[in-house]
Amino acid sequence: MPPASRIGLLLLALFAGNAGAAENTPHASCEMGDLRIELTADPPGKTPVLCTSPELTTTLLFDTKLLRVELEGRERFHRVMEDTQGLTLVPSGAMLGEEPLRLTVYFADGAAPASASFLMRVHPALTTRQVDVLRHTRPVALYELAERKAQATAQRCEEEKTQLRAELDGPGGIRGLRSAGLVDQNQGLRVQDITTSIKQKPGSVLYISNTWAYRSQRRIAVEMLLHNQGTSSWTVTDALLRCGRGEELRPLPLLLPDPILPGQIDVPIMVEMDAKTESAKGSCTLTLWGTDGRFITLGNVTFP
Repeated sequence: MPPASRIGLLLLALFAGNAGAAENTPHASCEMGDLRIELTADPPGKTPVLCTSPELTTTLLFDTKLLRVELEGRERFHRVMEDTQGLTLVPSGAMLGEEPLRLTVYFADGAAPASASFLMRVHPALTTRQVDVLRHTRPVALYELAERKAQATAQRCEEEKTQLRAELDGPGGIRGLRSAGLVDQNQGLRVQDITTSIKQKPGSVLYISNTWAYRSQRRIAVEMLLHNQGTSSWTVTDALLRCGRGEELRPLPLLLPDPILPGQIDVPIMVEMDAKTESAKGSCTLTLWGTDGRFITLGNVTFP
């Protein structure tokens, strides 16, 4: 189907059924981004599960000197670097799909808690970049900083909710895009066929045949046609776009399709993200994954 016809699919995807998809989008099973963990003398309610991704670093920093570190399957990691107050891990690609590995650190000062444990899950895209682990009472300034961050996050969520409601309640089609401020009157909606430039792992049973990139005033999107050459069904549940200089963009609520059956071809999937004009420049990598652990990675994704 030509890109011009697929613009219609994008317009429908922007305004039809987003609310229901938002309720059904599953959450990641591990933490990502930058974290701060407060340890107390009380036993933790559950063991934190941290995302790690092949060839990307995850760093844990402690405010107390470490006595020793115990890491399950240490020899299977691509790199493990530790010192008296920190630990940096880089998993290997061969660890994808395996059960989480336990990391336990023991503190040297003899105070409670004497140790802390984490579960390290290897994910195809999500990564916990840095974890600051604190064991003592912190200055008031840190709590004030955390409160300001929480208020900023709540404000951003409120703005996104208001924008989403305006899109759903407004007119459809091009008028809806225009009234929502998503299309610039001079540049409009730009489309680019990137089928021949993207890179994907050869021999995968989940294969993308055609790909288009879209950019409007405040949105970008990637549309693709998927072939399921495997023997079991697959349903995409989430995605991550990683661009140069560490920029990471999570998708708007996906319009989750029905399971893609074995042998199905040309199944359309669209991933859409909020993005400023200066975002997602140059070459990006898009990773999509499903509940069964299988994933697709597209390299050299570019936007018009």
